[in-house]
Amino acid sequence: MQESGLVGAEEGTLIRGKQKAMRGSAQSSGASWGALLLCLAALPGCSATIPPRVDVVAHPDPLGALANPDATLAANKRLVFDMWRSIVNAGHIEAADAMLAEGYTQHSPVLRTGRKAFKEIFSVVPRREIPVLVEPPLVRSIAEGDFVVMSLKETVAARDNLPAYITTHFNLFRVEGGRLAEHWHSVHTPPGRDVPLPEDGGPKPVTGVLGAAQGAMLESADPVLARNKRLVFDLWREIVDGGHEERSARYVNSGYIEHRQSAASGIAGFRQHFAARTDRPTQSWMRAPVVAFVAEGDLVAVVTMQTHPHPAHPGRTYTTTWFDMFRIENGRIAEHWDDAEPNEPPLDSAW
Repeated sequence: MQESGLVGAEEGTLIRGKQKAMRGSAQSSGASWGALLLCLAALPGCSATIPPRVDVVAHPDPLGALANPDATLAANKRLVFDMWRSIVNAGHIEAADAMLAEGYTQHSPVLRTGRKAFKEIFSVVPRREIPVLVEPPLVRSIAEGDFVVMSLKETVAARDNLPAYITTHFNLFRVEGGRLAEHWHSVHTPPGRDVPLPEDGGPKPVTGVLGAAQGAMLESADPVLARNKRLVFDLWREIVDGGHEERSARYVNSGYIEHRQSAASGIAGFRQHFAARTDRPTQSWMRAPVVAFVAEGDLVAVVTMQTHPHPAHPGRTYTTTWFDMFRIENGRIAEHWDDAEPNEPPLDSAW
């Protein structure tokens, strides 16, 4: 595949050589070298100005976002939406009997599994009239197969020397027989001793797909959805995992909008974010275990798994779920959301 959009092949080779050979010294060479790197990233027209990240905004028509030409997918999105506003927001825990499977599987690192535990956890929510819309406000709702990804605009209060900030809170649900059967979300809080281990009713470990089997997750009867998922998959392999930010123009629009904390917009901001990644040979699959690829319309959500040492049980691990959501425009990625905190260092094999 040829370089496209920003640079030609020969110019791209020269830039890559300069960036990769001197990246280690860039951090210690002062503002002038940093500005030069930004100029190189921003070709054509050398400019050190990179557009800032953009705060997450709520969907302008949240009820309209639940629509889908497929009646089952529309019903699945509505089920997630209605569960959230009636139970999570309004404390009507009796609704869980109709909305959740009895064996509801919980993958949050800090919540117990099962419908009974779910009802006990949300029994502390003050009962009130069920609101028309979910709170926090809906950003997007995506449904494919038996999965629904619901993203919300979350305002996080100031804490631990961090100012208040706006981010995206994600939930992934699997629907079975018209009920919610399984849940993953973007909470990364480590479990304490009060959270039971999986064998004692605690959260079930997140699992994902590795290797060539990931290819089946990109399939769709809709060729547009299959193409959009493949675009995200290939970007991930080459740039997130491989560190080849010089290939960004293959995948990212020049007007790219970034919602991640501590990142920037524009193709130059995108390249800057990944410039510190170690170059690796591009492999045929994503390095992180993939929980789900969910696509609808111009949106793709990729859900991956990470494993961490358990803080309360030496020798044990716990798992978290990481979410990235993309909007595709004209065959390139035009917008990205995730749930990273300000100044959070990127994990290996994550965005």
